[in-house]
Amino acid sequence: MHDDFHLDLHADQRLRLAKEMYLKAILQLGKDGPVKPVDLVHCLGVTKGSVSEMLKKLAEEKFIEYESFRSIKLTPKGRKKANLILRKYHIVRQFLEKTLKMKGPAVHDDACNLEHAFSDTAIEKLERFLHKK
Repeated sequence: MHDDFHLDLHADQRLRLAKEMYLKAILQLGKDGPVKPVDLVHCLGVTKGSVSEMLKKLAEEKFIEYESFRSIKLTPKGRKKANLILRKYHIVRQFLEKTLKMKGPAVHDDACNLEHAFSDTAIEKLERFLHKK
């Protein structure tokens, strides 16, 4: 029973991470115009089926507005969540560069991975720490 609980936690984490990646991608791609599902296929390196499935979930949770063969639009709730994820990325990246003195492509990759690991509270504290320096 303990192992099943552990696996369920990982499944929940993977789903949350995937949702966050999609929201962030939609926000960033939307700066250049309407976002189509095929844009997410190319950006995230996933299949059309995966994109379709995730868009349905995001729409059910009111993060996006989407109808088949139309562009994807973030709702106010989705835009708020995507901006929070982007904010986490920038704070973590700043920490890696300024405090840990990291450089190069690894900074982006690590910040991308870590943005999903930090709670809102931890990010607030990390931001305060960075501004004290």
